[in-house]
Amino acid sequence: MKIFNTFIIVFLLIISCTKEESPNADTNIEEKSEFVVIDYDMNSLTMNQEFQLDATRGGILNHPTLTEASGLAVSRSNPSALWSHNDSGHPNRLYAVGDKGQNLGYFFITGAGSRDYEDICIGAGPENGTNYIYLADIGDNDAQYGYIVVYRIKEPDASQLDSAGVHYLNVNDIERMEFTYPDGPRDAETIMIDPTTKDLYFVSKRDYRSIVYRASYPQAIGERTELEKLAQLPFNWAVAGDISADGSQIGIKVKTKIYYWERNPQESIIDALQRQPETLPYTLEPQGESFAWTEDGSGYFTLSEQSGTPPNVYYYSKN
Repeated sequence: MKIFNTFIIVFLLIISCTKEESPNADTNIEEKSEFVVIDYDMNSLTMNQEFQLDATRGGILNHPTLTEASGLAVSRSNPSALWSHNDSGHPNRLYAVGDKGQNLGYFFITGAGSRDYEDICIGAGPENGTNYIYLADIGDNDAQYGYIVVYRIKEPDASQLDSAGVHYLNVNDIERMEFTYPDGPRDAETIMIDPTTKDLYFVSKRDYRSIVYRASYPQAIGERTELEKLAQLPFNWAVAGDISADGSQIGIKVKTKIYYWERNPQESIIDALQRQPETLPYTLEPQGESFAWTEDGSGYFTLSEQSGTPPNVYYYSKN
């Protein structure tokens, strides 16, 4: 019995001294929670020379009811397709657009409101191997709404739109997430998803300096949650943004420019944003409010919200 008790004590000591390592410990990226005021010289930015306007892709938008395109995302499941939506004052529709501006049709978003859709992004979600669209009803010009809404939608098959009739998204493929700002209502036109963490990032527009907020994964469904206020950027009037599918490239668009950051492995979004950015090549558009990376990060699209005259879908590729 004495020998047995000694064995038990030794075994427990070994267990207590052994620290179990997470199999993903070396890939975890932790965003700092304290608020950061980011500051660098915005007057001495250099233009990135890797990208250029590609005249062989893109074209005039030919979508009669997509008249105020306020956001853009490159499809992950439908080759040569983009997803877009109208600004406020339009029905709750998700538009499929060809990469040359072709009209591929649209889906009605079952059970969704459409107060002021302002941006859209695409990325991972709760089911591995499934692509999700995040449609952001976050516009608030007068800072009057107590909450914002993001619809998480399993990316649909755009080939369904080839058949005649009205097309609705499956209600079981749509989830509604509601968020509040910790410092009162904000107008925002930028939503981005970090593929490494599945966290959502929002960038305000009309503040003296744009503010970055985060909704950490897993985002709550069926209840209203408060965003985290993470950083103040040294510019304002952010109107679009996107993070590449591999997480290595960040772009935030303002009215006349696109700011560009390369993100290092194991680096958080806010850490990357603290470095002085470059600018990306950009053909000035009237009320240009859309920016989206291709899935492989080898290029990006922009699109204007211009109404009346159909705008161009512009594509920029790496040299």
